[in-house]
This record gives sequence, structure tokens and C-alpha cells, in this order.
Amino acid sequence: MRMLVRYSVSGAAMASALLCSPALAQSGETPEEPTPQSGIGDIIVTAQRVAENSQDTPLPIDVIQPEELVQQNVLRAEDLSRISPSLSAASGGGPTTVFFVRGVGNSTVNAYSDPAISFNYDGVYLGRPTSTSGVFYDLERVEVLKGPQGTLYGRNATAGAINVIPNRPRLGETSGNFTLGYGNYDWLTGQAALNVPVGDHVAVRAAGSVARRNAFQSDGTGNQKEYGGRLQVYGEPTADLDLRVAFDFAHQGGAGSSGFYLGAVNPTFGPTGFAGYDFVPTGFPVDQGLLDPASNALLAQRFIPQLGRAGAVVDGQPFNNNDYWGITAELNYNTEAGTLTVQPAYREASLEYAFNGVFRQGYTQEEDRQTSMEVRWAGDLGDSVDYLIGGMYFDESISANARYNQQTLSPYQDFSSQTESWAGFGKVTVRPVEGLSLTAAGRYTSDKKDFAGTSNVYILFCGNPAPPQDFCPNLPFVPLASTEEELQAFYAANGIPITPVPLFVLPPFAGGSQTAPFVLRSPIVIDSGLDNNKFTYRLAAQYDLSRRNMVYASFETGYHAGGFSFARGAETYEPETIKAYTIGSKNRFFDNILQVNVEAFLWKYKNQQFSQFGYDLGDPPSTVFLTRNIGNSTIKGVDLDVELLATENTLLSANIQYLDTEYDSFVYFAPNQGLPPNTSCPFAPTTQTTPGGSTINVFRIDCSGNTAFNSPKWSFNLNGQQTIPLGDHKAVVQGGTRYRSSSFSTADYLPYLRSEAAFVSYASLTLAKEDDSLFVTFYVNNIEDNQRLITGTTNSAGLISASAEQPRTYGIRVGGKF
Repeated sequence: MRMLVRYSVSGAAMASALLCSPALAQSGETPEEPTPQSGIGDIIVTAQRVAENSQDTPLPIDVIQPEELVQQNVLRAEDLSRISPSLSAASGGGPTTVFFVRGVGNSTVNAYSDPAISFNYDGVYLGRPTSTSGVFYDLERVEVLKGPQGTLYGRNATAGAINVIPNRPRLGETSGNFTLGYGNYDWLTGQAALNVPVGDHVAVRAAGSVARRNAFQSDGTGNQKEYGGRLQVYGEPTADLDLRVAFDFAHQGGAGSSGFYLGAVNPTFGPTGFAGYDFVPTGFPVDQGLLDPASNALLAQRFIPQLGRAGAVVDGQPFNNNDYWGITAELNYNTEAGTLTVQPAYREASLEYAFNGVFRQGYTQEEDRQTSMEVRWAGDLGDSVDYLIGGMYFDESISANARYNQQTLSPYQDFSSQTESWAGFGKVTVRPVEGLSLTAAGRYTSDKKDFAGTSNVYILFCGNPAPPQDFCPNLPFVPLASTEEELQAFYAANGIPITPVPLFVLPPFAGGSQTAPFVLRSPIVIDSGLDNNKFTYRLAAQYDLSRRNMVYASFETGYHAGGFSFARGAETYEPETIKAYTIGSKNRFFDNILQVNVEAFLWKYKNQQFSQFGYDLGDPPSTVFLTRNIGNSTIKGVDLDVELLATENTLLSANIQYLDTEYDSFVYFAPNQGLPPNTSCPFAPTTQTTPGGSTINVFRIDCSGNTAFNSPKWSFNLNGQQTIPLGDHKAVVQGGTRYRSSSFSTADYLPYLRSEAAFVSYASLTLAKEDDSLFVTFYVNNIEDNQRLITGTTNSAGLISASAEQPRTYGIRVGGKF
């Protein structure tokens, strides 16, 4: 549990907390304001769809306070991984975010599938991982729920949920706050909020945010241009009825980082033939982007066997031009029998973005629309039984076109998808004797999904790809053509045929050639549907040893729906499931001076979904990005969260996670194009049979026994805060560090693609008035300038394109409130 606020000592309030007011979540029921108390203060959460003290909630949960979000410059969803030890989040290209919790997640960043972590903004599930930006301002808190969410929250998810909860309007209060920041990279940030009453029964709250930053990388990529706004109207026409309507919008510009070249992978040969792969580091700094002249000079030297030539460059400029908006309403009606909550919502996203990585340029244009409705009834049966029942409807439509230029091939995709999901859920808690609570919760979900589209894959060859090597020194690379017609016209003008049949397999009398270049056009047409129905449930027991000490145990199941791939013979994949066993204890000691929460967990992860570049089962096969169910894993560990109010003005905290993961089975297939795969996992040549009866040569790769992706064995955050009273003013000194041990993020488990262990520390000094009405903060993040490797992928020229965490940043913030 993360709690860096308290009620009794004003000096413990971080100056950046001036951004928000401590409004309680109005979800189902609104508890009374907490009574001022000494020691560490309480935090109200809605992780079980009712408002309750986090220390009384028998769930593994990290609660991130607004001041931490400001301290760590959290502006996008992937920034949350700098705060929560259990969460790994990274940009997946353009606006997409890839999430993992304790080694469970998925790296699919297209519109073919659902995320493995449920992202909920203002109580509304967001279906696309591209829509998680532009919401991190004027927040009450962020909740990171660890483990399967199979009962109460949004769509089902195997890994967990992230709940972003804005501040709500407050009746009878005129208030406002602002903060402005400036730092290196010309990083300008600003946030402001204004709360205005309209009579006695209505209040309006408006908030906004802007962030602009120069590029993190030498090629001008990794810059930021974002802004957003939120308007809420809240009314209480009667004591038993309240209604809130919220509208928000956001724009994301700038460009994601292009990446950097980590090294080159070269096949070596001896007297008996192939002798292995040799990794040669480039020595390039992590801020030398792929479009940098020095990076392109290295790429241009690399010989690409399939094309029979060198000279490739990365010249496709990355950019973001993404707009989001949504509207939601929340109605709560209190009766003597219980509380009715109704929340309809509608959201749209209009996306156009480009990115690099292993691509000369990847490009997507996409329109997303989602409609949802959730209805809940919360009540009790006397003093010993509480219950909640509800239902949810979710409808999503996506239309998109995309292209992914990889120098040697480029698919042109045009597709649409539709998802309709119904769910009914319920929870009942029984207290048979004093101190003991027994909870049972369940959810039945019905997901119906349809996908239709075409992907025309154009693959360039210099004659025969097999030895002896063909050479085509003047063969044009796949151009940055925005349409198929442009690409076809380009190669027609160069006299290079485009054919649906590999010419090197045909004899000369049939039009084939062993030496002349050609473009293979491989059409992939998908028109498929999925119906997934699943019942998931949770059983939990909690025993209160005292008013401030409790133990709990739970068992919960989770489910993540199947999805689609542009892959013939592998168009769909099945749902994955998880079973989670948890025991824990939450405690306060010494009159709220010391808080100790501990959790032990065991997860059994089945039918895991895994995304990769590989062959589909077409005749002939195409290299595609596809998702398959590849195996099972066992995940276990311990979380320990400790907070100590050492003195009236000194607060210390530690959040520690130990994680032990193992893939019980993990088998996937890679194309056999002559040379063995570059992996540390055992492999063997084999074949796959296509639906048409042909055979495809592949390698069967078995990574069973390895640790899970993005799952460092040790993760911890250490934080300290000291308040120094200065008469009518105060100084607040804060510092801390986070540590992640080494881990892998790719399925080849190569040592040079391991993310090495690293410390990342921060410090700040805040000078403020005693009543927090004005403040100035000086800060530095990532003091060590450790940029831990996030991921790396080998391109067609044998160079590893990698990405890393943010560099050292520092600056100043000023703000105030009234």
C-alpha cells in the first residue's frame, strides 16, 4: 500500500498535493469524511465498487497518491511503472502501452485483441491500449490492482486493473489550484483546476493539463506535445439522489522514441558450416536515435541476404496525431433498501501515428468507438450481510488501415472489428461472528467478437534466397509508399514483376527465374468471429484481529478473451485463464505510527497468449505478426509494504516485491530459412501442415523452465520525507530510490537483451507556506541517469533495435491553491 499523506501533521503534505482536493469517491455509496487522527491517515478506495478504507480491503492493491504522480512526472500510463513495484509498462509504438503485472500481460499493441490489464478511467473501462494517455491530472488517486479481475471491474483481465480516479466536484466550495513546471529538455508542464458552486445543490469542476518537451533522442524523436481537459457537473437535487456528468478530451502530438541500435548479430561459419551467432555491440549511446546519421551509416553497411545488397536506411518519420474524447454520467440513488448506481459512457478516439523500431516506418490510421453501460445495486441484510449485484454492457467498433515497412517486406492492412460483451456480476459478504467476514463474488461474461479485413503482404526478393547468394546491388528497397497502388507503380517503373507465386520455385519455361528480382504479393483475407463465455469467481475470508489489524485469504479466477491475427490458418487464438491464491495481513501499530502490510501469492497461468513475428499457414507462407496460445506458467512471491512515521515530521516507506516465476511450458515456432534461430532456448527443425495440405519448414523452440517476461525477481521502492517547520513557512525534503533486478522481455532469452539490474533515485526540495497556499519545488529524477533496457528486436539487417527508460530529468515547479 502506498500512502504518503497523513492528516495530523501539515508538513507531511507534499507541495504538489496542492493539485487536488481530498474528495471522496462517489461510487455506490459515499462514506463520511474520516475523523482527524494522529499518525498515518486513512485512504478511501473503491477497488470493490464501494467506498472503503484501503486497510480494510482484502485485496492486493497499490494506491498511488497525486503528489507521487507529480513528483515522477507521470503523464502517460507507462510512467506508472516508476512508482508501482509490481507494474511493468512501456510504450509499444505510437500511443500504445504494454502492461505486465508480476510477469502476466501481453505485448499485442494492435487493434486485434484486448489488453490483459483492465484500464479504467473514471469508472469506465477503456478497450484500447492506445487510449490510456491524457488523463493524469487533477486526480484523487490511482489504484493498481494486482491479480485477476474476474468479478467486479470492467472487462475481465488476467493480470490486474489500473483505476484512474479524478477529483469530483464539491458542493458549496469555491476553490482552485495550479502548478507550472519547467525542466531540462525544455520540459514545460502545467495543470490547473477550478471548483465553483452553482447554488446549494450543484457544483462545477474544470481541469486541464499541458505538457511539451523536446526530444530525448538525437534524431528529434521522443518529444512530447500533449494537452487535455475535463469538465464535470455534479448535483444533489435531493438528499438521496446525486448525478454527475463528465466530459473530457485530450490530444497527443509529438513522437515516440525511434529507439537505438544496441548491437549487431552476425552468423559465423567454420570448417563444418554454421558455427553460431556473434554479438557485436555498437557502443552507441541510448539517445542516438535510429534516424541519426551515424545510426543510418551503420545500417547502410549491413548486407541483407534476401535483397542481395546493402544500403538500407531508416527515414520514415515517427509522429503522433491522436485525439480522444468521452462523456460519462453517474447516478446514485439511495434508498432504505440499498443504493442504485447507473453509469453510461461513450468514448471515441481518432488516431494517426507512425513509429520505427524494427521498421523503416510503421503507420496506423484508426477510428475507435465504444459504448458502455454499468448498473449496480449495493445493499445489506441487517448488520451481518452486505451484497452487490450488477450488470455491464460493452460495445466497441474499430476501423483501421495500417502498413509496416520493413525494408524487405511491407503489409498493407485494411480491417474492422466489432466486440459486444455482456456481463452479470455479484458479491456477497457475510459476517457470521464478530471480526470474521466471508466473501463470495462471481461474474458471467459473454464476449462476441468479429473481425474482417485484408492484409496484402509485399515481399521483395533478389532471385533465389537460398545459397549460392544472389546479388542485386541496384535493387530498390521497399519504398515508403502510402498505398499499394503507389508501391505497384514504383516497381512497374523499375521493371520488377509483382507476382502471387514465388518465381524461384518455377522453372524458366514456366516464367520462373533463379536470379531476377521480383516482389511476391501474398494476400491474407480474414473474416472470422469468436464467441467466448466464461464464469469467473472470487472467494475470500477476512478476520479482524483488532480495529487496526486483520488477516485475509482469497482465491480468484481470471479470464482474458481470445482474439485475432492476420495469419492464414491461425486467424484466431483462445482465451487465457489464471487462478490466484493469496494470503495477507494489513496492520497498524503504535497508535498509527507504523503500518505493515504483507501479501503472499501463487498464480497458475494457463493457455498464455504470446505474440511474435513468424510464419502463418498460407500457401506459400508469409511472415506476419501473430498471437498464439503457447503454454502455462507458475508465478509466486511476496509483497511487503511498510510505512513509519518516525517523528512528527518524518515519514519513511518501503515497498518490496519478491517474485519467482517459471514457464511450465512455453513452446513456439520460428521460420526455418536456412540458419538456426538465434535463441538460448533448445530448438529443433520440424514442419507444420497448412490447411491446404502443404508443409512448412519451421523450428520448434522450447523455452520451458525460463522465467516469465518482465518479471524481475526483486523490486523495491524506498522513500523518505522530512518536513522542517519555518514559522509561517516550511521546507519539505523528499528522496528515494527504486530498484529492479534483471529480467527478460523477449522470448529468445539472449544475455545481451537482458534488462540489467539498476537503481533509479530521485530527490526534491519544496518551500511552501504553512497553509500550502503557495509552493516552489526543485527536483531531480533518475539521479544516476540509469536507462534500463526495455526491449530489443532484430531487424532484417541483423541489427538489434532497442528502447530504454527515460534519462535524468530535473527542473522546478511552482504552484498554489485558494
